Amino acid sequence: MSIPYIYRAMIVKILSSAATFSGVQYNEAKIAKGTAQLLASENFSLLHLGPSGIADMDYKGYLQTWSRADNNRQTVKQPQFHAVISCEGREKDAYELQDIAQQYLEKMGYGENPYLIYFHSDTNNNHVHLVSSRVNAEGRKIDDSFERTRSQQAMKEVLQQDVGEEMRSNVNKALGFNFSTAAQFRLLLEGQGVKVEDDGISYCFIKYGRIVSALDKAEVAEKAARYTAPEARVKQLRALITKYKPGLEEKELKALLQTRFGVELVFHQAKGKDTPYGYTLIDHAKQQVLKGSQVMKLSELLHAAGPVSAAQRQAQRGEQASQWTITSQAEARILQRVFHLHAGSLKVNSPKDEEAREYASDRLNSMLANGKALPDMLESNGWSIARLEGQHYLIDKREKAIHPISELTTRRPDYGTAPVLDMDRELSPQASRQLECSNGAVTELLQLLAEGLHQSGWSAAQERKNKRKLKR
Repeated sequence: MSIPYIYRAMIVKILSSAATFSGVQYNEAKIAKGTAQLLASENFSLLHLGPSGIADMDYKGYLQTWSRADNNRQTVKQPQFHAVISCEGREKDAYELQDIAQQYLEKMGYGENPYLIYFHSDTNNNHVHLVSSRVNAEGRKIDDSFERTRSQQAMKEVLQQDVGEEMRSNVNKALGFNFSTAAQFRLLLEGQGVKVEDDGISYCFIKYGRIVSALDKAEVAEKAARYTAPEARVKQLRALITKYKPGLEEKELKALLQTRFGVELVFHQAKGKDTPYGYTLIDHAKQQVLKGSQVMKLSELLHAAGPVSAAQRQAQRGEQASQWTITSQAEARILQRVFHLHAGSLKVNSPKDEEAREYASDRLNSMLANGKALPDMLESNGWSIARLEGQHYLIDKREKAIHPISELTTRRPDYGTAPVLDMDRELSPQASRQLECSNGAVTELLQLLAEGLHQSGWSAAQERKNKRKLKR
């Protein structure tokens, strides 16, 4: 999924490209529900609004035709440009957002293209969806190189933000931390997207390709000299890592510490080397920076601890599962099977995220339209498929979300070509024990569950076959 860029109270997010203009269908469906309105439909020169209005298929058809070459062959495989611009709360109304969106499209190179702007107010933040074609009037693809960086700069120009003020905020935030070395101070700024250069007297701060400001190195040195080691917090962090480290892979441990406790693990590696030579903890919750050795030796952190008890495994898996977006009891039941948790241990923790669903829908429909095989789709996207009470669900490991496939596409994937986790099937005692003893990584758990369910299905089929033989 694309990363959102934040500008004070504004966010712009470029969604995934798509082979079809499904963004039109999504937004028109919102209009039909009364939760959206079409603010602008520009440069659709051949379409004229009749008494009954313009159907979404007319917009889609126009955009599709616009995106084709003269020989009626689509040369840009995924021509849809789809972005979302949102404000904080109700700070801006529909027409203020429309004005921002049109200026943004102009700066991104889509101003002369046919485009649609839809306003939504069905979430806590007012926002607009922008849909256009990545093909220009000459039939060439609009330049999308460094698109995220250009998107960031375009929005800044639209909002006429003071980059100097933003940099002061970045530096003041870093200076607000308790750190012991200049390297830690630089690490804090780099985490905010600021490049730091040392000219011998000052630290020069670079953002958006230019030096924005500088700070006397002596000021940073004086701050570092006042550092006091937070002994109580060190003990607390060591206890947290000791508790949750067993059974977790490095990436999973990093994600858990950051999302659950506000602690970022930064590993330091030499160029061309896979093994880190050290690490730093950035404790955002307490505004502390700690050398890894203050908390736990690197060798101890990277190597597994002793035997993990069943209770520890349940606690770790419960923590991992709770990081997933759960919007229904069916999703909770699926995750309980995947993480081998007790029934009723997971609850709904989030409302439906329509943008996340739309993102998954775009990816799925695009690949189905291009004839990609289902097993290849699952592997390339980190997806699995589960079936519960006759309904199929898409499990997205990367986004930590589950979606009913019927809400993502009207097409019918060929489920017979790929492994499907039958959540209504019972596991054999042996398969259950294998899951119980696994290290708890979601990829391994899904693989073991798939093997266990397949084995259980084969055993059940064999048993039915034996019964039929006995009857004869």
